[in-house]
Amino acid sequence: MKRSPWLPQLLAVAACALFGPGAGAATLPGPLVDAAWLHAHASQVQIVDIRDDVGSLTADPKFQTVDGHKVVEQVGGYIPDALSVNFWALRETRKIDGRKVEFLMPTAEEFQEVMRASVLQPGKPVVLAPTGDDATSLQEAAFLAWELEVYGQPASQVAILDGGTHAWLAAGYPVDNDAIAPMESGHWSAKPARADLLADLGQVQAAQHQGGELIDARPLAQFAGLARTPVVPVDGRLQGAQPLPAELLYRRAADGSWHFLPPAQYRAVLALDHIQVPSSAILYCNTGQYAAGAWFVLHRILGETGIREFPGGMNEWVARGLPVAGL
Repeated sequence: MKRSPWLPQLLAVAACALFGPGAGAATLPGPLVDAAWLHAHASQVQIVDIRDDVGSLTADPKFQTVDGHKVVEQVGGYIPDALSVNFWALRETRKIDGRKVEFLMPTAEEFQEVMRASVLQPGKPVVLAPTGDDATSLQEAAFLAWELEVYGQPASQVAILDGGTHAWLAAGYPVDNDAIAPMESGHWSAKPARADLLADLGQVQAAQHQGGELIDARPLAQFAGLARTPVVPVDGRLQGAQPLPAELLYRRAADGSWHFLPPAQYRAVLALDHIQVPSSAILYCNTGQYAAGAWFVLHRILGETGIREFPGGMNEWVARGLPVAGL
């Protein structure tokens, strides 16, 4: 018998109504969980699939044979009973100086609407499941983790599936690919944005004069002004910034899935590259995604405090006509 595509969401809502949002909830072991842990505790957490290609939710995963072994080539489908968040719904378009600027941070009300549409419930731990096919997917999960924390979700109730759905498939666990069509809304509520996780334009400009506080989380070529993205049509960086290259923050495992590094390895990498993290660091990138990945590493994995993000990044900075430092 084929399962109703919206049955998992209906069951989740019903369970919340009968037993309360935290009933039977697991305690997350830390900012990261692996596929084996999630498989054992799936019924005790809210699994939230986060990806930028929601069409692949209903696709079959792709495999290839390497040395006689079946290995995952590309994720298709999603972990059973997972909720779904479209990564592109986590940014909004606003006007700056009379012109439309895309990929800006949503308001609390806008973010709450997206979370409720995904049927997210309050009070129960959340495990974010990126595809794990590339490092970008980990940054997307970190971006959602950051926005959840900015708008009130306790850090202890948010973790990322290390290696994503790719690692889940590689471990031999099943996926579903029925259309996710929730019939109800969730009841998650956003709180006012946490100022201790955000840096505004004035704080960034002040940090430029103080020196040492600004950290550019983009790939090193973009920091150096040797490459750019279509979103930011100029080369360069913010004056006074030091680099924390995205290339140093993730690794590809033997099964092809992408992972964060262990804390000790991050510390060794930072020391090797002579990267000093100030006590009041402000992270930025182009539109927030690289910076969120760096925030997750520094704040959630390494436990650094005082880590803030300038969410508008180079995108907002350039839109305002502010100066950029180049070679």
